Amino acid sequence: MRHLTRIASADDIALDDLRIIERSSHWTAPVHTPGHQLVFVRRGSFGLRLRSAETTVDPISAFVGRPGDEQSIAHKPGREDACTVVSLGPGLAAELLPQRPTTTLRTSGRVDMAHRTLLARARHGADRFELAERVVRLAEDLLRDPVRAPARRGTPCHRRLAGAAREVLVTDPAFDDLGRLARLLGVSRSHLSRVFRAETGETLTRFRNRLRVRAALDRLADGHRDLAGLAADLGFADHAHLTRAMRAEVGDPPSRVRQLFAGEHESSSRRPRRRASSRHDHAYLERPHVR
Repeated sequence: MRHLTRIASADDIALDDLRIIERSSHWTAPVHTPGHQLVFVRRGSFGLRLRSAETTVDPISAFVGRPGDEQSIAHKPGREDACTVVSLGPGLAAELLPQRPTTTLRTSGRVDMAHRTLLARARHGADRFELAERVVRLAEDLLRDPVRAPARRGTPCHRRLAGAAREVLVTDPAFDDLGRLARLLGVSRSHLSRVFRAETGETLTRFRNRLRVRAALDRLADGHRDLAGLAADLGFADHAHLTRAMRAEVGDPPSRVRQLFAGEHESSSRRPRRRASSRHDHAYLERPHVR
C-alpha cells in the first residue's frame, strides 16, 4: 500500500510525503515515473529497480527519477518505509539535473539535514520563495557532492552478505554486537567486516553511526523531546555521545535540530553576538565634551 500526501507546492516544485507498507517481499509491477523527481529515504530500506539497474536504498540514500523511467520496488513485509518526494517542473529540472543518467546517490549528513529541514519548513508554512530556494540548494548540493560508493566488483554472494548486514542495521540501528551479527549471517567477524567495506566503501561502524544519527533525526522530526532517552534507545553511551555524533554528521547538535524541525528559521538563533565593550570604548564614553 502506497500513501502519498502533498505537503507543499510552489510554481514548478511539489513536495510529498510517501509512506509504503507492503504485504509481500516480491518485486512490484513496474510503473513509470510521472516526472522529474528527487526521492530521499527517511526511514526503512527497500530494493529498487530503476533504468535496468538494481540496488538497495536506505536512510543514507536518495535517487533521481525522470519522466518515463520504469521503476519497481521490493519492501520488507509489514514495515512502513517513509520517503520524501521532491518533484521538479521541466524548466527547473533542466537547470538542476545533469544530462547524464543518475540513479542512486548516497547522501551526506548535511544534505540529509537540508532535506529534512526543507520538509519541516514546508510543514510549518514556509512561503514559496523560501521553498524554491531550499529545493534549488538541496538539489545542487546532492548532485554536486554525493557520497561516492565504490564500483561493484564483488561476487553476488558478497553483495548479498553486505545487503543482509545493512538490513539488520537499518531495522535496528542500536544493534551493538558485531559477533552476534556475524553469527546471525553465518560468517566470521573478519570476513563480514572485510566484505562490507569492499562492497560499500565504508566500515560497519561508520555505516551504523550514520544510521543512528538518521534515526535520531527522524524521531526529532516527529517531536521527540527526551534527548537522554533518545540517546539510550539508539545505543549511544549518553546524551553527550549523541551530541558529538550528530554534530559531526550534520553540523548541528540535537537541541538545535529540534528547534529547526519545530519550525524555527535558521537565522532566529544565529543573530550576531553583541561585541564586548573594550577598554577603549569606556574611555571614549567617559571622555568629557570639549567646547
